[in-house]
Amino acid sequence: MSNNELANYGYIQAKSVSDAVSLLNKYAGKARIMAGGTDLLSQMKNNIDLLIPEYAIDITNIGLNYLNFSASDGMRIGATTNVSQVQSDSNVNQYYTALAQATSGHPPGIANQATAGGDVLQEVWCWYLRNNYDCWRNGGNVCYAAVGDNRYYHSIFGGNLCYAVNAGDIAPALFAFGAEATVQGPGGSRTVSMDQLMPGITIVDGRVTELSLHFNEILTEIHIPAPASGTQSAFYKVADRGGIDFALASAAVVVTTNGSTVSGAKVYLGGVANTPHQAKSAESALVGQALPLSDSAIASAAQSAVSGATPLTLGVGNAYKVQLAVGAVKKALAMLS
Repeated sequence: MSNNELANYGYIQAKSVSDAVSLLNKYAGKARIMAGGTDLLSQMKNNIDLLIPEYAIDITNIGLNYLNFSASDGMRIGATTNVSQVQSDSNVNQYYTALAQATSGHPPGIANQATAGGDVLQEVWCWYLRNNYDCWRNGGNVCYAAVGDNRYYHSIFGGNLCYAVNAGDIAPALFAFGAEATVQGPGGSRTVSMDQLMPGITIVDGRVTELSLHFNEILTEIHIPAPASGTQSAFYKVADRGGIDFALASAAVVVTTNGSTVSGAKVYLGGVANTPHQAKSAESALVGQALPLSDSAIASAAQSAVSGATPLTLGVGNAYKVQLAVGAVKKALAMLS
């Protein structure tokens, strides 16, 4: 993007969280939040009709860069905390291993710039949207991916207007850990579950999205509860070019144990649905199994994880992603000890 192009946009540094919300409210949908900017600048370069802001509101210096951990409260991550900070934090690595592994695939240049909140809230990477087609997300009335080239970043678990998948690596791990998010808007602060923050395809402020945030709200904090004694977790990602690309399929697994026996399990798939997909059948299959898991237990749970998958068959098709998801779950489960 040239300097002449940048001159077309307003840039405002917010002084506080309330100031950022006030500015969003003032410009009524014509402003966007910028922290790391790795996704927003891409959208601006691609001139995506409904996503181009008249004003970029910088929130990097309003006190949202922190990682605070206590044994009783768990981990609190400020929304503008860099991915590299999450990755290197000793408490994240010790207590929330799957989250540390989910951040480890980012190239250093991106990890040092991208933020935890931005990774969760980033726009989908469907190439029809990114190339400014008039799809549902961009103000049109069709999902081109449903009948076109849907090989990579599209759902195998349905779509309802839009089949693009959430691209972030962090979100599946946050879902598996039972994280909550704090959102600030004109009416004050509210705490929501990850399901409430990312409910799947819905219409918010007149636009098709998988997020519940309104134009005048910002994500300020992610809170992950303190892990129960005996918790283990793992994350595995399958991508075309390792850390450079977004997940074709990923799996976040969190298990609690009683001795060496799994007493509870959470399994979430990334890269395969509009929002991280909970594999409830796989969770049930894991309860009662002994750690380390046997090959047969891993195979059974992994196959159960894709129960109900409905890959796209029109256009190019993406049925191969079903087996990638199975493989991601196998790899993650094998990492548990």
